[in-house]
Amino acid sequence: MGYRVQGVMVRARPDAAGLTVLERAYGYRLFEMAGCGLWLIDLGVPEPKAGDRAIIRAARPLASGYVDALRVLGSDEETFEQLAWLAASAIAAKQFRQPVLGFVSDDAVLDFAVIVTPDGVGVIGDKLGQYLLRWESGALAIQPFTSGGDRQEPPIAPEELALIPAVTLLATETLGSGGYPLHGNVMAEMRGFADGAAGLGIGTWDIGQVGSLRLVEAKGLDHSLWDRAAGAAARTR
Repeated sequence: MGYRVQGVMVRARPDAAGLTVLERAYGYRLFEMAGCGLWLIDLGVPEPKAGDRAIIRAARPLASGYVDALRVLGSDEETFEQLAWLAASAIAAKQFRQPVLGFVSDDAVLDFAVIVTPDGVGVIGDKLGQYLLRWESGALAIQPFTSGGDRQEPPIAPEELALIPAVTLLATETLGSGGYPLHGNVMAEMRGFADGAAGLGIGTWDIGQVGSLRLVEAKGLDHSLWDRAAGAAARTR
């Protein structure tokens, strides 16, 4: 399964009508988390192509300053996969009529987490290169960082950031010898959203212990990186 994690998490079982919408948009696999009353839904969210304007148009109404900052800090080669998960999380929150934690993270590039309610986006934590971004209540804080053990040069923030409303550029932080924590943003938002989610092992090198999930239903998505945690064979109905 590697070290990638992704999905949307909810505190109450998703209803059938909302799942039908997600099936049509993405396909899904619904898991129940063992012993904590939480539900995890993996989605077949396609990775956008570099320069995909459609995903930017879909995400910008949800958190305009954050999306604009990503475009300023990013490059023409960026796929902005986190924006696809932002849009998917907003759809899930609206359809399920409850708060949703959406996330996508790996051990190299991505570390995105968002909490969305039916009324809109609450918090976003993200990492792009040597920048940490936190969007909350319409305001965006950007934290440049270096990894001391790697002797990185401090990043030089683009001047265009000053043109985005409600953006605060913080002083550069030097990380300790351990460097950037695995899935750091996901862990931070998950602790506040649902303590019981610790059983998934996110933030460790042993993610998805067998038995931590139970596969309940699958429609339009024939495999998931969480199948091992459920002890699931490749397919279900």
